[in-house]
Amino acid sequence: MAGRTAVELIPKEVSQILRIDDLVIAGKLMSMGILPQAQIELVRRNAFGHTLIFRINSRFKIALRKDEAKNIIIQDK
Repeated sequence: MAGRTAVELIPKEVSQILRIDDLVIAGKLMSMGILPQAQIELVRRNAFGHTLIFRINSRFKIALRKDEAKNIIIQDK
């Protein structure tokens, strides 16, 4: 099952993280408490769409580059 990526979320859409495919990015995100099963919401994209702002577990926001967010696999609708 490929699943959708966090890049495919639309603003204010909430989903659940299933896994993070890139091990380097996974290590960095998990050290910040962003784990599989966490709730993820797309808050907004910057003007050019290269940076995305996500809210995690309705508690904190994080900015990720598009290529980083492509590695976050989320639950299908």
